[in-house]
Amino acid sequence: METFSTFFNLRNLHMLVQAAFVTPDGKVFATKKEAQDYIRLPKIREALKALTKNNTELVEWLIANQESVEMAFEVGVIRRVSKTEHNKLEKALTAVVEANNPKFAFVVEHKAAILDSFRWPSVKRMDSEEKSAAARNSIAAAAEGNEELAKWVIANKDAVLEAYQAGVEKRQINPKAAEALAAYRTKMAEEKLAKAAA
Repeated sequence: METFSTFFNLRNLHMLVQAAFVTPDGKVFATKKEAQDYIRLPKIREALKALTKNNTELVEWLIANQESVEMAFEVGVIRRVSKTEHNKLEKALTAVVEANNPKFAFVVEHKAAILDSFRWPSVKRMDSEEKSAAARNSIAAAAEGNEELAKWVIANKDAVLEAYQAGVEKRQINPKAAEALAAYRTKMAEEKLAKAAA
């Protein structure tokens, strides 16, 4: 009986064990992205302070509304399904199939077609003025109607988006690979010109 009890407790302990990401200051996060975002936060705050000339209230608003601001600038941009999103959809569909619920029969039957055909809804083409107006309206809505704030964010779009990327480690391009790519592009351009001339 004691052996069974010990086994059962060890099994429950195994269910409680979960991977976590711990930052240098001891904070624990469930995902690597959350941990990285937490570590980058001071760098983002410093970049925004420099941009806003130490306007703490504006800095905190920009940090709290980062997703809204970034999404506002993506209005009118065609959104492609990323590999990560494709994989998440595949896992979700697999979970539906594994649920073995007769109510999901249609999804189970057409899982492959759903996965292959998934696209984000199409967006209306906009010129730069329409995009700017849509972004301003979106930011003003997030700022509870503050048009001045929305105008400032639009006017400083590139700097704000760059500040949001503070602390992101950029991959260095291998110089040999860059040279090879440039040579390949030159070769392809020459071949295209030769075909056009022929």
